[in-house]
Amino acid sequence: MKVIGVDPGRHTGIALSVDGKLTEVFETDFWGAIQMIDSFSYAAVVVELPVSKHVWHNGASTKGAIQRTGVNVGSCIREAELLIAYLSNDKDRQFIVQKPAGKMNSAAFKVLTGWEKQTNQHMRDAGVMAHTYRHLSP
Repeated sequence: MKVIGVDPGRHTGIALSVDGKLTEVFETDFWGAIQMIDSFSYAAVVVELPVSKHVWHNGASTKGAIQRTGVNVGSCIREAELLIAYLSNDKDRQFIVQKPAGKMNSAAFKVLTGWEKQTNQHMRDAGVMAHTYRHLSP
C-alpha cells in the first residue's frame, strides 16, 4: 500500500511510504502537495490538522512576533482545511485527518523510519504519518 503523509503549511512536508517504508521525504508548497497527491491517485493520504486554538508565545519578544505566530498558525490550519476539502471531493481516494503527534528530532526519526537523509521538522512530521499509518477508518 502507498501512503502519502502531508504536514500542511507555508513549508509543506510530504512523505511517501510504500508498504511502511519511506521512499520520498521532501518539502514543497500547497500546490506541490496537490500535484504529489494527484500523481499517486491510488495512494491513501494522511493529513495533519493542527487543532490548537491558542498561540503560545514563550520567548516571543514583541507583540508583533506574537501576532506573526498567530497568523502562521491560522495559515497552517487553513491550508489543511483546503487540502481536506480537495480530498473530500474525490470519492475514490481514502484519506484520514490526524492531530499532530508531537515533534521528533532527526536522530529519533532515523531510528523510527530508517530514513538517513537530512530532514526538517515539516518533513519529519509528514514522514512519521506516512511511515506509521496502519489502517484507514471507513
